[in-house]
Amino acid sequence: MRICLTLSSLAIALLASCSQYQTTCITGMADLPLKTTELPSDRWQEAPLRANAQYILYGANSKAEKKLRIGDYYFLRWYDAEPSRPVKIEMLYTQALTGADVLTRTVEYNEPREDACERKEKFQFSGADYAKRGDIMTWKVNLYCGGELVDSLQSYLWE
Repeated sequence: MRICLTLSSLAIALLASCSQYQTTCITGMADLPLKTTELPSDRWQEAPLRANAQYILYGANSKAEKKLRIGDYYFLRWYDAEPSRPVKIEMLYTQALTGADVLTRTVEYNEPREDACERKEKFQFSGADYAKRGDIMTWKVNLYCGGELVDSLQSYLWE
């Protein structure tokens, strides 16, 4: 009896979480900078920083490969409510050594996707381009569905 109640409670919770978003929207952005190839200490307070560094450095074996991974990483989460419509994600940003020049990176989904669900996109700024232009200073992400702007998220310094 108790197991049946637990399973039905779990099913209701899952249904509620799946229907949380009704429209295509941005659900969050995480910024994971990697400024050195040295891993943070094993102290519990630094465990999240160490995990992020290990994730980014995974597969880099030599010091040169690790050095090329130094940079800024942005992980965007968004909900795709209409998988039959084309989607464009546009990240506008400025970097430390480009002054006020606004640069753009774009990801497009032109083909229909299988189902409505939360999706993830990664914007990586590392390697020679990062060494030449520096840290990301400000950013703004625009989410377009079917050619129309449906959501936007920006850093607090964006004007």
